[in-house]
Amino acid sequence: MNFKTEKLLKLMRLLAWIAFLGLLIKAGAILMSFGVSVNNPEAAKDLYKGMDLSRYESYSFIHYTIIVMYFVLLYVMQAYIALFGAKLLSEINVEKPFNKRVVDLLHKISYTIFGVGILAIVHNIHVAILNVSTGIIADLIAGEFIFLAGLVYVLAKLFKKGAAMQAENELTV
Repeated sequence: MNFKTEKLLKLMRLLAWIAFLGLLIKAGAILMSFGVSVNNPEAAKDLYKGMDLSRYESYSFIHYTIIVMYFVLLYVMQAYIALFGAKLLSEINVEKPFNKRVVDLLHKISYTIFGVGILAIVHNIHVAILNVSTGIIADLIAGEFIFLAGLVYVLAKLFKKGAAMQAENELTV
């Protein structure tokens, strides 16, 4: 393997682990802030780094709790994707990149990204309904996750085909 490529893979793996830990910390901070806001409704105004969910908290504690859980799940699922990314970068071999483990990790990443997209859609529908019924202006989550999930899924299929071709090539030699 090329020395530069090896260093780049190690750097990318390190960044993936940092992203994993950062996203878990973010989810934990939101949960902790939510716990504080249960007894102190003023805390909902700045739940986490300017995240103002006080409109939902003053309307309905149940809706407020559900919306907070959307964000916690969103960050936990993104951390899960970063974990799979770190594992993928550990598994990948530049000389023989096509193997079953890489294909499985790519599939897991695509399914998890798809789940994040579905969660974002459910959140957006929920806050849009609240917007219509209560007049609370909704903060929407971007929905590009479905496209990204499809892209990673196509890459997984290409890697699966490459793994089959690589195995066939090894048998003929």
